[in-house]
Amino acid sequence: MPTFAKGKIFKYTSVIVLVVVALPAYLFLYEPKYKGLISTDEQILVFAHRGFGNHAPDNSLEGARIAVAQGFDGVDVDAQFSQDEEVVIFHDVSLERFTTGEGRIDAKTLTELQTYDLGTKYGNGFSGVYIKTFEDFVKEITPDAYLMVELKVPAASDTGIERRVNEVLAKHNAYERVYISSFNPVVLHRLKKMDPRIKTVFIFMDTGWDPKRIAETKEEDRVTLPWYLQTEWTRTLIRKLVKPDAVSIQYQVDEAVIDKLLAKGYPVFLWSVNDETSVDFALRKNSYGLVTDEPPLAKKMRDKYEHR
Repeated sequence: MPTFAKGKIFKYTSVIVLVVVALPAYLFLYEPKYKGLISTDEQILVFAHRGFGNHAPDNSLEGARIAVAQGFDGVDVDAQFSQDEEVVIFHDVSLERFTTGEGRIDAKTLTELQTYDLGTKYGNGFSGVYIKTFEDFVKEITPDAYLMVELKVPAASDTGIERRVNEVLAKHNAYERVYISSFNPVVLHRLKKMDPRIKTVFIFMDTGWDPKRIAETKEEDRVTLPWYLQTEWTRTLIRKLVKPDAVSIQYQVDEAVIDKLLAKGYPVFLWSVNDETSVDFALRKNSYGLVTDEPPLAKKMRDKYEHR
């Protein structure tokens, strides 16, 4: 074979090898520096998980009000669509666990949902506490605190919930104090395409759902967390494509992953840090925010940590 032909073969082979090796490495291993909307210069933030759900009715506006009054930096709540396409704040797919009602949230209109009392099952003197909308929370919470809202959309299909969320944010010009989070990267992508001012948060963990939580959920309401959201090399690609403004990480995720994202400049929320050991871990990492079911403990430790 002529020398020039051998040279060409070597050249093309080298290019192919380079593409086969380098492209996957770039897509699945390389993590660029953070370039999102959030500054990490302020103090570590303490967010009341589930709207102060260990101390008041779960995901209730009443609980969120108490959390803000007690000086926590923000509240973290869950949102989904009602039958008539209102964004309502509620954790479960169905009503039974937190109210005396029955049936799925997406099978009830907002008017119907607002007849179910969140306080009755919680007890401790709470009553007359009803399901509220995302807009209610935006209007009442954001003047004094941050609001993080997880959109619970298990599939990739467009339900329209992002459009409605965007309308509320635009109506109240609430971009600065509202974070929209989701396990579903397609949801975050759609939000950013609608309005790049929306602050998006990509939630992930290394395992599936907690077995206790699964046991408390009706079988027909259970969803699985896809493998690619539990695997770091695929999550790296997702972050490059979706470009979230922050990440919300279950604190037991591989510590090397947490360290990597902190080093890249990402605002990192760690959840759910509910005891002294996990809160101390999150503080030592100098995370952007703590999402906790025990905000009084976390705030006390945060304040002590920052004044040491």
